[in-house]
Formats: sequence, C-alpha cells, structure tokens
Amino acid sequence: MPFVALEMLHQLHDGYRKAVRVAGQDLLLLQENGKTQLIVNSCPHAGASMTYATFSNNCLRCPMHGIEFDLASGRSPNPACTQALQFIPLVYEGNRIGIDVR
Repeated sequence: MPFVALEMLHQLHDGYRKAVRVAGQDLLLLQENGKTQLIVNSCPHAGASMTYATFSNNCLRCPMHGIEFDLASGRSPNPACTQALQFIPLVYEGNRIGIDVR
C-alpha cells in the first residue's frame, strides 16, 4: 500500500484540520499560512489530540494544557516540554495529497 490519499487539494485552506488513522497511527493533516503539514496527532507534552489545537503566531496551541509548538520547527518555547511535534512527509499525486506508506 504505497500511496494513501488523505485529501483532495481543492479542499485545503488555512485553518483546515483532518484527523486520520493510517497504518495504525493517528495523524493530523492541517494547513496554516498556506502550508500543508501532516503531524502525529498527539501533543508531545501530554499526549492529547491536537485536532482542536488553535493557531496563532505560527504556533499550534494544545487544547489540553495550552503549550505551544512552532509549526516551522515543531519545538515548544516552553521549557517544560522537551519533545517536538513529529512531522510526516506528504506526497502529492495528481489532485490529491497523501502519505507514502512502506
């Protein structure tokens, strides 16, 4: 199962969020500032789902504890959180965006 489509490109917009499960892993497809990213759908600090995380100043804010994570680096400026968001590479195929599962 090499390519798994997650969404049609025309559906994406800033503020877009879609929780998906691929190969037993919970992931979150999101778009902010025109950039589409795929992350593991779990706060590195407390394991909470990031599906309803808010976004401001290029940071995702965890809905559970409010810890922010920079979307460029995945790291948190909060010293209480030493773990970073885990990014998954996206693959574009035609008019779809997805993940290459091997």
